[in-house]
Amino acid sequence: MSKLLSIIIPLYNSAQWLPKCLNSALCQDVDEEQLEIICVNDGSPDNSADIVRQYQARHPQSIVLLEQENQGTSGARNNGMRHATGKYLCFLDPDDFLQPNVLGVLTKRMEEEQLDMLRFNYQIVDENYNHIEKRQFEKDFDYSSQLMTGAEFLANRLDIACHIWKYMYRTETITKKGIWCFTGDYFDDTPWLPMVLMNAKRMDICNTVVHNYQERSDSLVKAKTLKAVRRQNDGFILLLRLLKEEMCVLQGGESHRENMRALATLAIPDETLEKILQWYNMIIAHATVALLTNVAVKDYQSCESVINQVKELGINHLSSHNALTINKRKINLYNLSPYLLYKAIRLKHKMYKAY
Repeated sequence: MSKLLSIIIPLYNSAQWLPKCLNSALCQDVDEEQLEIICVNDGSPDNSADIVRQYQARHPQSIVLLEQENQGTSGARNNGMRHATGKYLCFLDPDDFLQPNVLGVLTKRMEEEQLDMLRFNYQIVDENYNHIEKRQFEKDFDYSSQLMTGAEFLANRLDIACHIWKYMYRTETITKKGIWCFTGDYFDDTPWLPMVLMNAKRMDICNTVVHNYQERSDSLVKAKTLKAVRRQNDGFILLLRLLKEEMCVLQGGESHRENMRALATLAIPDETLEKILQWYNMIIAHATVALLTNVAVKDYQSCESVINQVKELGINHLSSHNALTINKRKINLYNLSPYLLYKAIRLKHKMYKAY
């Protein structure tokens, strides 16, 4: 039986946070008969699946548990999307939680405006669930309502943060063209989100706070060991490759990747497409600077290899369009020489550690 709303939650070593997450998903203004909470156990070694089973026993109509061998967050999300029966879809990580009674209001708006996507507001919390102040670019985001296409939103409103959980989606907007997440340990939603946006015919924005995002000191993005840092570096390189490939397809090139086919048949006005390509260049610049910063601070031995990989992708000049002020200086150094940027960051880091 199809549902009104599916919530996809990937699970891996999630037991500590999962009860709060599940309670928040259940505490919504959506009838349980119309709600589908899909928990995807990604080969987790802890008792996350057992916790879900306990909730499933009390809420058999609304909680679904899928089991799979470890494929990473993106693989778990893809599995959840393929099994989703909800007309609408949203994503929730197991260490995050939702505000009470907000999703029903969003689904009503999706219905009334016949939307394919709806962007909403969020809060950041620490490990003790205390609120953390947003970064400046997050504070600057414009939450004023404006009905538009997803391509127009991408061209004019999207910033550098491409989080999959900041939106409610019409499920078929994703599944009809098979726009699945790219598998990888890091940044899987960054190349995925613009593809979904460009396939969304109707989109709006609301200022309702829906999601509570938890910043954890042990999160995947805060890699500390050399092995984890190098996996993160590989994630940056993959991200840059995918972004470059998406740009190529948008400019009339071809790709053998199944996901990219969702871009090949799009009819985007030239003016909008030009702005979208500017957005891609902005993200590529941001990711390249972040990668070289990561190498200079945490893995200086990989400098030569990483810079060569970036050059092989044809990233020889970075755009400063819409760049953060701190990044503009780094972009200018990179454009003189990637090694100059690396050395400047390395020197600054060594001076900082000396104090």
